[in-house]
Amino acid sequence: MFTKSLLELAHWKDDQELTLLLSLLQKDAAPWQQIFAAAHIHELDWARLLRLADHHRVVPLVYLQLKKSNHPVIPSQLLESLQAQYQRNRLRMLHLQAEAGRLTKLLMAHGIRVLMLKGPALAQKLYGDVSLRTSKDVDLLIAPNDMDEAEHWIREAGYESKSGEARVLGSWKWKDHHTSFLHVQKRVEVELHWRLHPDAGGEPSFDELWSRRQQSESAGANGRGQSAAADNMTAMTTSTYVLGCEDQFLYLSAHGARHGWFRLRWLVDIDRLAVRAVDWEAGLQLLRRHGGLPASGQAWTLAAALLGTPIPEPMRPISATRQAHRLALSALAFMRASVPAPYPVASRPGTNRTAASELLQSIALTQPVEGISSMGIASIGVASVSDASIEATLHAVSEANSTANDASYVTGNTVNNAVSSLTESMGATSIASGSAVAEATATAVTPQSVSRAYLLSLKEPRHRLLYLISRLFPSTGDPVRLPLPRKLHFLYIPLRPFLWLKRRFSKH
Repeated sequence: MFTKSLLELAHWKDDQELTLLLSLLQKDAAPWQQIFAAAHIHELDWARLLRLADHHRVVPLVYLQLKKSNHPVIPSQLLESLQAQYQRNRLRMLHLQAEAGRLTKLLMAHGIRVLMLKGPALAQKLYGDVSLRTSKDVDLLIAPNDMDEAEHWIREAGYESKSGEARVLGSWKWKDHHTSFLHVQKRVEVELHWRLHPDAGGEPSFDELWSRRQQSESAGANGRGQSAAADNMTAMTTSTYVLGCEDQFLYLSAHGARHGWFRLRWLVDIDRLAVRAVDWEAGLQLLRRHGGLPASGQAWTLAAALLGTPIPEPMRPISATRQAHRLALSALAFMRASVPAPYPVASRPGTNRTAASELLQSIALTQPVEGISSMGIASIGVASVSDASIEATLHAVSEANSTANDASYVTGNTVNNAVSSLTESMGATSIASGSAVAEATATAVTPQSVSRAYLLSLKEPRHRLLYLISRLFPSTGDPVRLPLPRKLHFLYIPLRPFLWLKRRFSKH
């Protein structure tokens, strides 16, 4: 099977800290004695492990595993830092859970159907505890026709729009997928979705998703949403709902694929969903109907290779294709380019490893990839992979990532201070200033956007055609570049090529 050689091709097994991190994230992890024995624990760069856990937003899971092992070699500073981050995340998730419930009940009280996406509701569903997953905001999905009224009530709840973009000629309903609001006092961001995905991709209608909804487990129930009690408006306004399991997989696999899986948190979600009571035959039909086979094949291939996820029988054929293998390698290369690089080090003769004290520079994992320089990734490079499609994919990376605003649930200073503390405790002889370490860290983990070619490779031919056609229609950013009265909005269609050129040249 292709997954057997996936990590060897991407050279991931040469990375000790990343290998240990993957072992700690597995649901049915081996006994910690075996994990640490395989990882050569005395040679580990614990400071880098901390930064990897933070980058991938998996600190809660890593902390609990290391705490349970209670291994004497684990630096006490590492556990203290992880514990502090774990506690902060727990408070943050409880805060988001309460706010998500408040907003959901507000909207449903005014007749607006709401489904919770990701966030605390997903954490409760997949992990059984909101504190075991991280989230930066509240994601709510509603029907497109309810957007105007929903935005009104969100503003009434004290939120202000972050985007300020106008919706033009109705094309926003299928070109875009969400808008953002911020509550300044509560420091909570809400993303109000009217679609699961952007760019005219295939997906079920809101009515279909609503018919298959499940009651949120945090509300104390697990049953299907189409029960008679849920049809009663009184019951609905006191309950919260999430996507059904099959729709959840369709959403999570496409979401992770769209972002190149540069956070392992998204892949861990797939791993936890794999063992849920899911009708995978029905899920396969959903994927076929809505063009989700490429992304889901990639998701299963990555999850099996990195986390040892058992692939459900109906899903095995789509994960064993050359396309799934190719897309998985592309994601591995992109993920590798997004994480803190290993540092060259050797504390004793006869070893190629690096000393934990050398945390000053981000070196290339291989040769830097030409064309990746807009936000510092040229100094990092990517794993060498022979597949030509991966080189083409990474060569085309050019635009700022929409997820660059994915604020960490722990401040950068916390991580940098912990890195400095760990480095000093491990006998560092020459340490750069805190600002230099911070700068190196920021450069190493700056997320990049995936290329247009990669995004198109995730789409089936019919959806690629829809995507290309959608480029001819106005976007919500066009009124920002060229404000026109509402009566003249039809002019955005013939002006679209000029506005596109203006945007492209303004970036350079």
